[in-house]
Amino acid sequence: MKSMFLSVLKYTGACLLLFAFSFMVGTKVLSAEPTLVHLDFQDEQGQPVSVTQATLVLVAGDYVDKLPLKVLNNGVDLPLDASWLKANWPGAESHFKVMDRAYVYLKAPGFASMCSNPVHWIGTESDGLGKDVVISFPRGKTLVVSRGQTVSFPVSLRKAMDRFLKLSDGKGHPLVGVQVKSYVYWSKSDHGNLDGSDFLSVGTSDETGRIPVMDGDFIYAFQITPRDASGNKAPTMLVVRRFDSKEYSATLPLD
Repeated sequence: MKSMFLSVLKYTGACLLLFAFSFMVGTKVLSAEPTLVHLDFQDEQGQPVSVTQATLVLVAGDYVDKLPLKVLNNGVDLPLDASWLKANWPGAESHFKVMDRAYVYLKAPGFASMCSNPVHWIGTESDGLGKDVVISFPRGKTLVVSRGQTVSFPVSLRKAMDRFLKLSDGKGHPLVGVQVKSYVYWSKSDHGNLDGSDFLSVGTSDETGRIPVMDGDFIYAFQITPRDASGNKAPTMLVVRRFDSKEYSATLPLD
């Protein structure tokens, strides 16, 4: 009887130890809070804005991929953990560790499209930020998010306006009849190629040298096909630029 009692006692003690260990492990797992930013959208007067499209643009060297984000009634939830991105990004296995940056790209009817400044993701070799992630948008405040933190961040969009690219030669004369294709530019280099760029529009310069372009708070790439003095097509040029005003003037060095 005593032997049986000791056996039961040992068995019960082992079970209690196993239960305690499982509880501690479970508690540890449950306590690993996600790192998440909730984006709230508003206009310049603080009124709510209905964003219709939100995209996470992922850049790894010359490779660019896009991951749609779910738009909720009250904004967009953006998890920043490596585990979330690996689970939701089909290209994560081969590109995650060499990912240079990510962008959040937003579209809303009647408002200028907006792209965040580069976000260096938690867990990538190039993040260089330890446990913190820095998020900011043009004309907005900067948010520093610590690992395991959940915060809300208001993002202000502005009303869309007419914007133009104006072309001239080295003597200040407008360049007429020049074809220009415009893109949203994601590349790491200001002089790289257009792989992964989002096409915006194509137009031809008028008698003043102006071409209307889609309005947005992001980096533009303009693929310009000028004509030489004989009227023949000259080599295509790539101009990369972020607009700071309604019109951007570009001088083309034509022979």
